[in-house]
Amino acid sequence: MPSSQKKLIGTVLVEAGLISEGQLKEGLKVQKEQGGKIVSILIGLGYLTPDAFTRFLGTQFKIAGIDIARYGVSEELLSLVPREFALEHEIFPIDKLGNLLTVGMVCPLDSGTVQELEALTGLRVKPLLCSVADLRESIERYYGRPQDETPEETTWETNGDPAQELAAPLKLAGVAALVRKLDSLPALPQTVQRVREAMDDMDISVSDVAKIISTDPPIAARMLQVANSAAFGFPNRVATVSLAVALLGLRETYSIVVSSALVDLMKASKTFDYKSYWMESMMCGGFAMMIAKQCRLDINRGFFAAGLLQDIGRVALAEVAPERYAKIDSSLTGTDLIKAEEEVLGITHPEAGYVLTSEWGLPGEIVEAIRFQHMPEQATEAREMAAVVALTDRFVSASPEQRGDMEGFCLNCAVLLQTLKIHSDAAARLFGEMEELLKSKFLLNRKWDSQNPES
Repeated sequence: MPSSQKKLIGTVLVEAGLISEGQLKEGLKVQKEQGGKIVSILIGLGYLTPDAFTRFLGTQFKIAGIDIARYGVSEELLSLVPREFALEHEIFPIDKLGNLLTVGMVCPLDSGTVQELEALTGLRVKPLLCSVADLRESIERYYGRPQDETPEETTWETNGDPAQELAAPLKLAGVAALVRKLDSLPALPQTVQRVREAMDDMDISVSDVAKIISTDPPIAARMLQVANSAAFGFPNRVATVSLAVALLGLRETYSIVVSSALVDLMKASKTFDYKSYWMESMMCGGFAMMIAKQCRLDINRGFFAAGLLQDIGRVALAEVAPERYAKIDSSLTGTDLIKAEEEVLGITHPEAGYVLTSEWGLPGEIVEAIRFQHMPEQATEAREMAAVVALTDRFVSASPEQRGDMEGFCLNCAVLLQTLKIHSDAAARLFGEMEELLKSKFLLNRKWDSQNPES
């Protein structure tokens, strides 16, 4: 689409009161840097919603220069994924940047399909878990129904309104824009990079890693906070970073370094309470450890890290789409939060967390547990860890009244308890201990930010 046409559409959106002049300028700046369609960029930035835009098209459909068919997916992008392939595997192309093809998938862990698509396109494929409804509506709009299906036989119904039928592909285009922003978050501090490199060095010592961390006082302080938390229950106070690294191990150490560094990026946020987030994450990490110990699982696999980072995607989404994320009720938890994120953003915090932790090179088991924390049955390599994280989330998300009805709560968690082989009596005792820890507000009794940790 010519640049003059893009400017016209942006101007019309401003005149219609859907966006401001400043928002249009920012959108055009992003378009100049990254390419893409201005409407999709504005949706990704959170300045325009698919619903608002499709309503606008419904009333302004005859505006010169607006071609409704061109607001979805380009022919070039569609040509990369053949119709039969998209229909068979329920996969839809949503973005291409260089040699990276981002696709929405109903089953993103289907490595066979991903490999087949990479061989077919010659591109590196990044699969994202997107709303099934959005994927199916987009597939139907751009590829059509399978030839042997009739409208009466399929559940992929549309309302026949060409403007409204654009909502799903526009939402997916917004997802692509958000993922680009996630990938372009400010570089994490040099401390994080140096610790990551140290993990790959077979000759590195604990004291070497501790020296790297001690150069960053806030991160070092949080290392000591974690080591001294009730989650690990070390008998004596952990006073030095060296001892903390030795006791926690490199996997937990790196995850803590990553988490605290990203949270530090949020300090200036007006819409995200980063301090409460960190304390809640610490509690989740502790509960994950308690559950893992109850199941006699190897706690050195990274259960604390998985619990600590389970909601890291919330931090990231609040950073890259602050205005949109602020529209989501902060009191929502569990599946209610997931539904709200899908509706407003088209991508959920577990999926955003997966994108981030994958890029950071965290162990695959932790990454998968974060991604499938609300549906651990879909995990392939980390089903136990995903179930532990899911149980942690279920406990923290429950109201005091729900947790007070222990029999009912255990029944609500029956599938997870069965997966982890925790009997009801043991579960009741475990949840009781977790409830006491929750009531004690142990985190609030600890110094939050020491600037002079010992090395």
